[in-house]
Amino acid sequence: MVLPFLHKDYDWKREKSKDHLDGLGVAHEFWDAFDLRAAAGAVFLFTSPYDSTRPPEYHFENIRQLAGATAYVPYGLETGGGEINHLYQYGQPIAKGASAIFVRGADAREMYARHCPTGAGHVLVTGLPRMDGFAGLDRFPVDPGLRQQIGDRKAVLWNAHFSFDADLWSTFDLLGEGIFDAFESRPDLALLFRPHPLLWKQLTNMGILDEAGVRAFKRELEEKGVVVDERPDHRHAFAASAAMLSDVGSFLLEYLVTGKPVLYLENRDGLGVNEVGESLISFYDKASDMNAVRDFLDRVSSGDDPGRQRRISAIDGFFPQLDGKAGQRALRHLGSLVR
Repeated sequence: MVLPFLHKDYDWKREKSKDHLDGLGVAHEFWDAFDLRAAAGAVFLFTSPYDSTRPPEYHFENIRQLAGATAYVPYGLETGGGEINHLYQYGQPIAKGASAIFVRGADAREMYARHCPTGAGHVLVTGLPRMDGFAGLDRFPVDPGLRQQIGDRKAVLWNAHFSFDADLWSTFDLLGEGIFDAFESRPDLALLFRPHPLLWKQLTNMGILDEAGVRAFKRELEEKGVVVDERPDHRHAFAASAAMLSDVGSFLLEYLVTGKPVLYLENRDGLGVNEVGESLISFYDKASDMNAVRDFLDRVSSGDDPGRQRRISAIDGFFPQLDGKAGQRALRHLGSLVR
């Protein structure tokens, strides 16, 4: 079921969604062409907790009255700190009321036990279906076009968050210019720029750039050798890169499964990371200024990676069921909810 994504920092396009799903061969219907009464008693599986991003008739409490059962697969890997983020991730109606929630590991379930008002009795450790495609990432067929853009350089993925006006998880406004300059002076490294998808609209909403300015900015970056990656599948960027720079966000945890070096970009004025994030970044390098960023890039260039074995040893703790079968386990449980 395709719903619009209603968010001030995102320009949702119906045709773009349709073309994407058609290209994947995924059967679908749009919300406004479907009679919800025909789905009475069905299992409704949500992939976002935020009612504000959905049409009112698809808000959780409305669906719960209709459904045989409800379930939630977290849309991301929650690493953000702050009490407000606990509300975002663990205090939404679906987080409190779903029949089942499927999470990647015991530490993720423990976060619900600590921060969800209804506890963790409905939270199941199945592995996260989102991660099924990362089992065997070393064999993933990277887009040849991306390989060509990178050429014989080492690619470093940069994941910039969009929140440089509120929660301040982003360092884009603090370190962005310095990072672009650092790569311009390093011909052996390719900057693979893949920001949070809401960043572009955030720039226009804040009046920093208009839409024409965003397009011009992307062209300018590409002319300087930056690879601006907007592919729907981020496995291409993960597989093709040799290291990552990242603000707080899902990629900070997700990239761990590659075993490659990570530099956590810390905004000291922001909300920082939660308990899982604190544990995670102990396996990474950290930077809040350009000196630390440049030191990290020096190590990437030279291949110096003293933390590699520690990172690899940490993967099983954060992703204990990284076997490509989390979706199957979740599906089996969904079937049990309506028997």
